[in-house]
Amino acid sequence: MYTGEKGVRTTAVPAVVIAIIAFWLSLLPATAAEVVRLDANESPPYWSASMPGQGMCGELVQAIARASGIELAIQFKPLNRMIEDDANNDLGNPAFFMRNQEFAAIIPIAVYHVSVFRYQPNHQKPLIIRSLEDIKGFRVGVLKGTLVDRSYFASAGIRVEESYSQASLFRKLHKGRIDMIVDIDLSGHHMIHDLFPDEVDAFAVDIIEKSESPIAILLSLQLADGSKVAKHLREGLERIKASGEYQAIVEKYYASGSLPGHYMAELALFSFLYQFADGE
Repeated sequence: MYTGEKGVRTTAVPAVVIAIIAFWLSLLPATAAEVVRLDANESPPYWSASMPGQGMCGELVQAIARASGIELAIQFKPLNRMIEDDANNDLGNPAFFMRNQEFAAIIPIAVYHVSVFRYQPNHQKPLIIRSLEDIKGFRVGVLKGTLVDRSYFASAGIRVEESYSQASLFRKLHKGRIDMIVDIDLSGHHMIHDLFPDEVDAFAVDIIEKSESPIAILLSLQLADGSKVAKHLREGLERIKASGEYQAIVEKYYASGSLPGHYMAELALFSFLYQFADGE
């Protein structure tokens, strides 16, 4: 104990205590005191500001945050603004963002599939849809901006009708103005339940083979300690998989109450590919 210049009695902190504190702090996530903000586009049931837990992937993000010790916050923006911003952290399909932005890390957290939706009362014969080849000659509705290669559909004899509104597409399908809709699996199911809750069983849904795509956390190169944050988030993801929390969250959003057969294998493959791309 000693007296300072103004007579204030102070206590010297032993060097060993300082060393212990420093060691303890080194064990914490690098950004434990910071909030990592992630941009998402309103696309229920995957992401939605109005749904409990902010949708399926919103629930996954917060579960990963709790398990990793990294504080994450989701903010909703239009997709075009997310794509144009080349310094933000994104949530979604990496293919939408990688053409305009490089990332410190890409962490797949979920998988979605593309499906063909039909309103069965408008079809006299049963149809089996496995690939886009099976929808030749039909009028097919798609959401504006989601059709990457329109020329392919035209050359395959598929007549495409685009709409800015998913609800508009499904109303047209119900009225018979289009024959089918190509849409993301759970998004289409969600829309049917919203618009036609008493006719859910009247809609047929066929998942397109090999149409799986990842939904990921994409960390900006501008994020401080991005590689360390990514490491903690990956560890958090593995923890909620091992505990069963991951499966419990995702299964709630599938009508069958279980994951599609190859879901976890597809997620593991995407995780390997993008971690390999990060150079880890």
